[in-house]
Amino acid sequence: MRKVGDRVRFQRKGYLSEPNLLILLRVVILIAGLGILIVGLHQFTNRQKITITAPAIILRQQATPSSSAVTTINGTKTVTKVGEKNGWYHVIVSGHRGWVPSWLIHSNYNATSTSNHLAEETIVIDAGHGGSDSGALSTSNAMEKTYTLKMALALQQQLKNQYTRVIMTRSSDQTVALASRPALANKDGANLFISFHFDSTDTANTASGFTAYYYHSFSKSLAATLSKSLNALALTNRGTAYGNFQVIRDSTMPAVLLEMGYINSDTDFTYIQSANYQKVVAELVTDGLKTYTKS
Repeated sequence: MRKVGDRVRFQRKGYLSEPNLLILLRVVILIAGLGILIVGLHQFTNRQKITITAPAIILRQQATPSSSAVTTINGTKTVTKVGEKNGWYHVIVSGHRGWVPSWLIHSNYNATSTSNHLAEETIVIDAGHGGSDSGALSTSNAMEKTYTLKMALALQQQLKNQYTRVIMTRSSDQTVALASRPALANKDGANLFISFHFDSTDTANTASGFTAYYYHSFSKSLAATLSKSLNALALTNRGTAYGNFQVIRDSTMPAVLLEMGYINSDTDFTYIQSANYQKVVAELVTDGLKTYTKS
């Protein structure tokens, strides 16, 4: 302790004097202000003018087809894009702010003249096996991977006709890790996941028919709807069943694994290898997805 005139001043090691505290506070405020400025400049520079040419698309509150509509954007209109998420654009138009599916903005989709609920959906189609993984074999040694891909591509075409955003886990004969398939769907914000496979038995020609498998309880409804839609097929409908398969277990959205016949049944394989069967399955699955997405 030392006296300075009539004042006594204590100096304690580790304590800041009042002027130093004020300096520190000013520095903190300056850094925070700079941070806000940088964020604001980033958002401003990322703004982009986009011209929507679709006849009519719905502006939604959130980046999901189940979100409430803000308004309908009719005709050619220029909007300001301020963000992006899961394939949706966050835009400002005529004083309204909301989200639109990026894949529809330059399409001929007309939301005012159709009840097509698939247009705003993102669906992942998984062709089972591929590359070094042949899958099961027919009695003539035809590989499962060949026909899961054909069926997946057929469904892709049907869904594209409905304006759906389709993501394929594979589009050619390539090896794709099991874990990466649902991971892709989860990362890209898919609404639904469909995996194609073909069943097999230890002894050939001892089983026939198709089955819709689900893992999570929230996928039961999707499996039931698709199973019902596939009733029109000539093969026996074996119904729905619980299946502990990684591709549907790890998916966070409604997901089904469709075993569309027994590949080592000569009767079933006659259908499986048919381009007409692949097309009909794709059409029926699409019809089922239309029904499911209406609810």
